[in-house]
Amino acid sequence: MKGITKIITSVLMIVALFISCGSKKAQKEDLNILFIGIDGMDWEILDPLIKQNRMPNFSKLVRGGASARINTNEANGSAVYWTSIATGQHASKHGIEGFVVEDPRTRQLNPYTSDMRKTKAFWNILSEKGIGVGIIGWFISWPAEAVKGFMISSYYTISDTEQLTWKGTIYEDTPGMVYPPELQGQVDGYIKSAREKYIRKLSQIINADALRENDKVVRETKWAFLSDEIYHEAALNLYREKGTRVFAVYLEGLDVVGHRFTSANNEEQVRLDAKYGQVQVKYYLYLDKVLGEYLQAVGRNTVVMVASDHGLMRGDHTENGVFIASGPTIKTSHWCPEQITLTDICPTMLYMLGMPVAADMDGRVFVGIFNDDHLLKNNVEYIATYGKREMVSPAPSKSQFDEEIVQRLKTLGYIQ
Repeated sequence: MKGITKIITSVLMIVALFISCGSKKAQKEDLNILFIGIDGMDWEILDPLIKQNRMPNFSKLVRGGASARINTNEANGSAVYWTSIATGQHASKHGIEGFVVEDPRTRQLNPYTSDMRKTKAFWNILSEKGIGVGIIGWFISWPAEAVKGFMISSYYTISDTEQLTWKGTIYEDTPGMVYPPELQGQVDGYIKSAREKYIRKLSQIINADALRENDKVVRETKWAFLSDEIYHEAALNLYREKGTRVFAVYLEGLDVVGHRFTSANNEEQVRLDAKYGQVQVKYYLYLDKVLGEYLQAVGRNTVVMVASDHGLMRGDHTENGVFIASGPTIKTSHWCPEQITLTDICPTMLYMLGMPVAADMDGRVFVGIFNDDHLLKNNVEYIATYGKREMVSPAPSKSQFDEEIVQRLKTLGYIQ
């Protein structure tokens, strides 16, 4: 009798072990990620605003998660930075080396396009593994790529040629803006909706007199803000409606206002503040409201990640870029003394989803954000590579807006 009891006990223990392992696997498979990329967000500005109780949603995210400083270990600007974030690899591997490239066929400078990227971004890797993704406005994402889910490329916002932003521009009725193409009509509706209300929102950021005067600086800022509003409206609605496992949106406006409305010259800063108001600070407050809308929409089993590619103060880039992660498996109220690099973000996302990290990635899993229990139960696993992209173009895809985009980059001093 005792022998039978021991056998039954052993069987029950084995069954319990399998159930436990199955629950653990299911939990990992069900984990979702919401990634919000904010160009130019700086801890030296964000942290004081949080302490002044002016950023309640960022405060909630920081208290409920782990934070670190971004180490921008790249050169040549945001086109390179955001591609390195997406691939976990440096420019020498992914092939996007700046804002523009010389077309070998014409010797003209044209913007880099997504089909020139040599290595796979996280959305390619996840799509190949059957994991749904939604990608909104990511820098260097035109033409939009075929993914398991949907993508709105970084040219898709507005079509008035005198009223364009310098990075995240949306053009209507242009091929390759949206995947799948059937989504374009729905996105056009978001464009119309955002255009109807963005001036009212912008009046909370720029002084009313300056907004009415509508000088060159204000015009450029208006359309950067409109791009953010369109991408945000599209992202929030599609996130609520489609709910892909991994969802990412990129917002550029903070970087634009940082370059336009702040200066290392104290007298110039006084002049800018007097005419336009404290535009950079007010844009932070606007982004806190944006974050709040996403936090209301996220499910319980979601890690929310916010990252900037660099900081920006007094008109120039800094090494105080922001990284915050909050949700299941993440430490709470934790500041990581070690910096996270741009190339760490992709492998960290893969690890969150229970996937191996490719050994040919330059980044590593940023383990400092994870709680001890998760690290104890989940080793970092590796494979050699996820492979290179097929059908990489040696030259940028052409659009009727190339010359215009290059001219805007020259005006802003990003290229000569």
